[in-house]
Amino acid sequence: MSIPQPSPSPLPQILDALNTSFAKLQQYGDITAKIPGSAIAWRYFKASHQDDPIRTLLELALIFFIFRTYAQSRTKGEASGKNFVKLSEKEIDELVAEWTPEPLVAPVKPLSLPPVIVGPTGPRPRVVFPAPGQDPHDPRSPPLQLEPNAGKTVLNLASVNFSGLVGNERIRDKAVDCLRRYGVGSCGPPGFYGTFDVHMELERDIAAFLSVPAAIIYSHAFSTIASVIPSFSKRGDIIVADRGVNFAIQKGIQISRSTVRWYEHGDYEGLERVLEGIRKEDKRYGRKPTASRRFIITEGIFENDGSMVDLPKVMELKLKYKFRLMLDETWSFGTVGKTGRGVTEVFDIPTASIDIMTGSMASAFASGGGFCVGSPDVVNHQRINSPAFVFSAALPPLLAVAASESIALLSLPPTSTDPAHPLSNLPENVRTLRTILAGVNSIEIPSAEASPLIHITIKPPSYSSAFNIVRNFSREDQEKQLLEVVDLCAENGVLITTTKRNWAQEMVENRPSIRICVTSALTKKEIEKAGQVLKSALTKVLGKGKK
Repeated sequence: MSIPQPSPSPLPQILDALNTSFAKLQQYGDITAKIPGSAIAWRYFKASHQDDPIRTLLELALIFFIFRTYAQSRTKGEASGKNFVKLSEKEIDELVAEWTPEPLVAPVKPLSLPPVIVGPTGPRPRVVFPAPGQDPHDPRSPPLQLEPNAGKTVLNLASVNFSGLVGNERIRDKAVDCLRRYGVGSCGPPGFYGTFDVHMELERDIAAFLSVPAAIIYSHAFSTIASVIPSFSKRGDIIVADRGVNFAIQKGIQISRSTVRWYEHGDYEGLERVLEGIRKEDKRYGRKPTASRRFIITEGIFENDGSMVDLPKVMELKLKYKFRLMLDETWSFGTVGKTGRGVTEVFDIPTASIDIMTGSMASAFASGGGFCVGSPDVVNHQRINSPAFVFSAALPPLLAVAASESIALLSLPPTSTDPAHPLSNLPENVRTLRTILAGVNSIEIPSAEASPLIHITIKPPSYSSAFNIVRNFSREDQEKQLLEVVDLCAENGVLITTTKRNWAQEMVENRPSIRICVTSALTKKEIEKAGQVLKSALTKVLGKGKK
């Protein structure tokens, strides 16, 4: 039986043809020599072909494939349209009718619609509750009845009115006089015809109130710290920050593009470890500490949970490791301390010893905007380098006058009786409310004892032997339960709110909470009433309160 002979491989013939073609191409070397870089290409092809002819074959095949793909590509927009699918007019109309565009943002359906305040806000506003299915923000929904006497009066623990100056007649009269003299807006940024005499007076008032050399005002409270941080800290600088800082600080740190080292919220031993680690890195890499700017950034009272910074400890570490301190007192200025000067007054630390301090006039002065205080160099640097100051319209003059008048009231002696100091009964109101809430076992209050900003969270999951189940503790369920508490309180005449968070962009996912802003404008009996209503609602919804 004869064995079939294998057919000869065509590869040797292909290589012989390739060698012949390559030899003929070398005859035209004088012509291609005029092309820049041709000598390098010829040397490469010659060496490559001599060492590995098969590689040359693969490279030519790849070049052919690239040109063929480009020639047949439909992305070149052929004018002839020969590669397009032909559709009739009827088919085009049907496709257009069936097409539904995607929404610009994902639809958000609120769990409940909050009551609407009728008339001016204050410690005892009137509110109207939307009917089921009635959305005040939807023009297709039936309108609410918003007559002056509509709705019912409630005790307001939702608005940021710690000092009780919202609706103050003395401030209102000054603001109305300013409105008649200057108009409504400033009509320009501070550096371009937007600065009025009342703006400069307000800066002097803030500096004198805090006993610092200079102050600068901003037209938006949120933008203040978010703009101050990147105006001083740049790429290559070092920021050490508490993980619990508010959203505005997070955005400012992000914009600065600085090197960021985080320490756990309220962990000052962790802060020292981070600072010590940076010092060791300096020695290891031969890095000069003065080669970059270095900041510790924290809050006075933390917006996310109401806790208070241990300022003496932070000051000790700042001096020990030679860092600058940037302190945001948005929620502590005008709320704590005998005269509302913030955590520096609580701990008896001169404000001038803080390198950069920011605050809010919206939460402290029944006005709007923010401010930053420090040395003249710190303030003057912001006038030409802080985006929120340079590119934003200046604060409306009437708000500047309102803030100056609020400072005059806060400057009264703590023992003043006619008129009384705005914060005279705020500490007592805070203690009263916390005493009542202490009897609710199903909640936790992470806020500082002296803080009028109180957060209420649901206790973490616990095993229930009675029902042999573990309580559901998802974020959505917590939010739903807390909203039920808010709605129940509103029905019984107490206005509170849940904390609103941008969950998609928050650096740390904080637990959902009810946020209470205790005000000095309510009497002790009204605070007791509000506390009992809140306690009853928490007990009913969560089912774990102490009766």
